[in-house]
Formats: sequence, structure tokens, C-alpha cells
Amino acid sequence: MANETTYAEASRVLEAIKVLEELERNGTISDAEQKALNRARASRKTAEQARLETAATYGGFRSGVTMNLYDEARGAYNAANELLRSGDVEAARAKYAEYRDLQRRIDEALQVAAPEQYAKGELSGGVAGAVLPAGGVAKLTQGMSTVGRMATSAGTGAAVASLPEFGRGEGGFVPRVTNVPPSAPIIGGLAGAVAPVAGQIAGGVTRGVQDIIRGGQQGVSGAALRRMGRAVQRPQVAGQDIQQYLQSLGPEGMIADIPGSPRSVAQGLATMQGEGADVLGRRIEERAGGAGERVTETITEAMGPEEAAYAARQAEAARKSSELGPMYDAALASEEKFDVSALRSGIVMMADEAASNVKSSLNTVLRNLGQEGEISATKLHNARSALSDAITSAKIAGQSNKVRQLMPLIDDMDRRLDTIPNYSKARAGYAESSSIQRALDEGRNTFSGGATSAMSPQDLSDMLKKMKPVEVDAYKKGAREYLAALMGTSRSDAASAWQQFDKAWNREKLELLLGKPDADAVIQRLFAEKEFSGTRSDVLKGSQTAFREEARESLADIREPDSMQAPSPLRRAYQGIINEPVNRMINEVLYGSRRSNLNREIGELLTMQGAERDKIVPILLNEAKRLQDPTRAQQIVDALTTAGVMTYGATRGE
Repeated sequence: MANETTYAEASRVLEAIKVLEELERNGTISDAEQKALNRARASRKTAEQARLETAATYGGFRSGVTMNLYDEARGAYNAANELLRSGDVEAARAKYAEYRDLQRRIDEALQVAAPEQYAKGELSGGVAGAVLPAGGVAKLTQGMSTVGRMATSAGTGAAVASLPEFGRGEGGFVPRVTNVPPSAPIIGGLAGAVAPVAGQIAGGVTRGVQDIIRGGQQGVSGAALRRMGRAVQRPQVAGQDIQQYLQSLGPEGMIADIPGSPRSVAQGLATMQGEGADVLGRRIEERAGGAGERVTETITEAMGPEEAAYAARQAEAARKSSELGPMYDAALASEEKFDVSALRSGIVMMADEAASNVKSSLNTVLRNLGQEGEISATKLHNARSALSDAITSAKIAGQSNKVRQLMPLIDDMDRRLDTIPNYSKARAGYAESSSIQRALDEGRNTFSGGATSAMSPQDLSDMLKKMKPVEVDAYKKGAREYLAALMGTSRSDAASAWQQFDKAWNREKLELLLGKPDADAVIQRLFAEKEFSGTRSDVLKGSQTAFREEARESLADIREPDSMQAPSPLRRAYQGIINEPVNRMINEVLYGSRRSNLNREIGELLTMQGAERDKIVPILLNEAKRLQDPTRAQQIVDALTTAGVMTYGATRGE
């Protein structure tokens, strides 16, 4: 009956008896009330026992949840009240002893009156009391390493298992410690050490189940997203803007191009058998096959076709031979004679005082002019051509003083020859054609040269300002021809071109020629192809990668894969005994039947391009962010499992 009567029911029965007995003593009780009183008296003992058992259960629970320190707590509470009220330390000490001893007598009475219920309550309280610190430690240690969590939990477990016996003892610290059996901290500490591992396993299984339930996005499974999310997490955490990097590569860029963990994943996948390696290798090779075409297309869009310089040379040569040549010939066939006596005298006087390099050119002109008399238009023209060649050579050699001295002579000859019909027109055409040809040749040398011979951006800017539009156009064609030759004669065309434009001067000169938008487009394309070439070299050198993996496995016991630092003995023990077996077990349970698909999906993720890549990258970055912290469900399961194992160990150790 006692087990069937609740505390509330027992209280109602006893309260009814109290009220009815008062009526009986006063003589005001009715017959019905008397009968009810008689029935209640028959169940008085059961009700009193039920209320006593409930009080014993509560008393045991209270003692257990406070680690048998409730008597001390009650004494301390009343002592504090007394001290605040009176300020008398001795009175406070007396209150402490009074209420501590009072509570002990109450607990002892409850144990004697209902020992079974008191013990049950104490056990339940002990479990509840252990859950609080165990749960707190589980929450507090979530950010720690597994080894740190194990150490903290072991200490907490040992303390929680020992506290009840410590609290049950009497006297000072040492007598209470001796009351703790040696098995209590040992069992509690072992359970505490195991608890984080159990929590990690449970949390890992929960995370795996979540991945399976959560499904995929963009046609990719949750497991593949998690694997690649972890790969992109490290570069992102290290400060590398993955999206910006991929944008700099253009639509052909792949996740496999990202330096660091993503490219390492691609290297590892390339050494494995399966669809993933096939997809990875095929798509990288397909991209490599179009490198030359992409570079040519970009440069052509910015600078024109690569054969433009050749076509311009042919056009100018044809112009001279078919148009300007006949015009010259007709002009020079003139019967007009020229008196150049004054010109001869001036040249002779200049030659006597000129420097040796100028004197040599003047003597050549004198030979063409003859020694005396009038000369024909042809002879004067030949003398002019010789002088023009000398001036051009002096300009190329940087002999500005020589050019300055010879220019008045050629101006004098031009004034004489321009009196011949059509001569000035032919001469202007020849001059323009020759300037175009020179610009073509000079443009080809724009990006070449070393520390002592390279043209500076300022020199190029000054030169372009002095050129006519047709000359600037020819200069660009010459520079375009250089790029075509550079890529056509290099084993790794894009990489070689990038080496030329990974120099500040050449970048500035390219911008002067094309303008910033077109120059940036060319630089971006060369950079992207250089990166693609590096990815192909790193990922598809299968034999070298296999050797690296083999070496890495052989050195795994002495080097951490991330830090390349020698792990401590405790760390090696943890990896060998706990971490690796646990991870293998979880992977086998969660992914064993899906590894083939996972292999293929990772290969596809690594090689996505264009819009498909741009859609999946934010998803992977969100996954990386999510991986930095466990999911809420994972945290709860981890914490509950950790707390549960610690609680079990603590209560078993009591």
C-alpha cells in the first residue's frame, strides 16, 4: 500500500484526519463525518509511512546531489545570516555547528526510518550531481584538443567520484580524504578520460548521419561537400580569398588550381584508382590542350592578329616597289640640272672641322656630288639617300650631335629636289613607309633587353607621343609579333610569356601600348595559363606524387602531416590507439558503400569550371565555415555522451 500512496495523497489523508478529530473533540462531528474519520484512521499508518518515505527519498536525493555536503552548506548558510545580522563571529560559528548537526540528525533519522527510499534518493541525487559538472566540463572543453579534453575530463571524473565520500566524512581535510576509497578516483578518472572519446565517436556518427540525411546540393552528395569543404577551409582560414583567386583565373579555373589543400587533394586523388582520377586527369589535359588557342585569342583581341606585322612589311615593300618606286623613277628622269657648287664648298668646309664619324659621312656625300659642275637629279638624289642613311644610323646609335650637324644639308638637298614634279610626293611616301617599317622593328624589341639595354616605360611614353598614328599602329604590330615569336619558340609558351610580363616595366609598357583594360586582360590570361600549367605539372606527375605519398606514409610516425613537426609520445599513442581506429570505424560505417561515388564526385568537384564552379564554391565555403564548429546536434550528442560516461564512472566509483 505504501508504494501505491503518493506524498500528495498521504498529506490529504492526514490533513483530513486532523480536521475531523478537531470536530470530534468539539462534539460537532456528524455521523457521515464520523464514518469518514474512522475510514481515514484505518489508513493513517499507511499515509504516515508514505509521507515519511517521500521525505526520506527527497532527503537522500538532496544529500546525493550536493555530494553529501548539504549539512555543511546548511550550517554555512545560517552562519552567514548570523554574521550579517549580529557581526558576531563566535555566534556565527555556533550557528554553523548547530544547523550542521541538526541536518545530520535529520538525515540519520530519515535513513533509519526509510533506509531503502533514502538510498534510492541518494543514488538519484548522486547521478544528478555528477551530471552538472560532467555537462559543464563537456561544454567547456569543446574547443580543446582531444588530449586536452581527456585530461580535463579525467580530473573532473576523479573529483566527482571522490567528493561524495569526502563529504560524508567528518573532521578536517585530511580525515575526509582518508574516507575516500582509492578505487573512487581511479574509476572516475578512467571514465572521465574515456568520456571525450566516446563523445567524439557519438558526435562523429551523428555528423555522418546528418550528412546522409542532409543530402547534397547542386547534384553533389553531402559527404563530398564535407570532404571538399575541409579542403578549402585551410586556405580560407589562412587569409586567401578563394573566390577572388578563381575569378582571376577566368571561367577555365578549377578548384584543383587553388594552392594548398585543394591542390593537394587533387594530387592525392590522381594517385588513386577510380573514376575520380580519370575525370581529374581527362579534364586537366583537355584544358591544357586549349592553352595556346586561349592565349592567342586574348592577345589577338587586344593587339590584333599575330601576322599583322608581316603583312605590314609586305605591304610597305609592295608600296615602295609598285607605287613610290615608279614615282621616284619618273621624277629622277628629269633633264633638270642642279648647281651644287655652294653645297660642295659648304660640305668641304664642314668636313675640315667635323669629328671623324661626321667627316666619314660627309666624304660619302661629296663622292656622290662629284668634284665640279652641275649634276643630274639622279646624282643629287643618290647623295641625299647616302646622307639620309647616315642620319638614320646616327639616330639609332644615339649620336644626336652628328644628326644636328647633318640635318641642314639634307634640308638643302630636299629644297632643290622638290622643284622636280612629284618628287616631294614620292619622298614623303618613302619617308612614311620607312617610318612604318622602323616602327615595326622597334615594336618587336619593346619587351626585350636586360638591365642595361631595356627600354624604360618613360622612354616608351616619350617615343609614342612623338609618333604619328600610323607609326604607333605599326609599333603595336611589332610588339604583337614579338609575343607570337616568344610563344612559338618556347617549350612552355604561356609560362614563358608570363615570365616576361611578371616584370613591372613590361607590364607598364604593355599598358602604355594597349590601355589598362586590354593590358589587364592579357596579363590575366597569361597568369591564368601559368597557374593551369602549374596544376597540370603538380597533379598529373603521378609517379612523383606516388613517391611523395610513400615517403609521407613512411615518415608518418615522426612527422605531423600539417605542421611537419615531430609529434610527442602522448600524441603518437593517441593517434595509434584511439584516433585512427575510431576514424576508420566511423568511415567504414558511414561511407564504406559509397566510396566509389565519393571518389568520382570529388574528381568532378575539383574540375568544375565556369558557372558550375561559381555555384558550387559558395556552397563549399559555407561548408568550410560549418566545419569550423560542430553542428548543434553533434555538440549535443557529444556533450550528452561525454557527460553520461563521466556520470556513470563517477557513480560507479562512489
